[in-house]
Amino acid sequence: MIFVDGQANERLVLDGEWFEKLRGGHSATRVPASSFRGVTWADIDRRVRMFSSEREKLVQVTLQFDGGPFVGFVTAADKRPELEAIVAGLEAQRRP
Repeated sequence: MIFVDGQANERLVLDGEWFEKLRGGHSATRVPASSFRGVTWADIDRRVRMFSSEREKLVQVTLQFDGGPFVGFVTAADKRPELEAIVAGLEAQRRP
């Protein structure tokens, strides 16, 4: 099982043949990992507070699956290796 925690109390979980997005500990999306179709990555650099000079680096992914669900997820940039592991696991499960 691979998981990564993100912003807004969200978590992505890849558990064998299933991919799931949890929000507040409850399932928001659960799909077969084999239905994975693609991913879009974006790096975000933003202010922590509105008029602050303090900045934070984030990474955003949008995962596409057969039949519709697009799963958006944002987390700290230092968690990118965990996200890459989930995407690699999804690609390994992808149907030809």
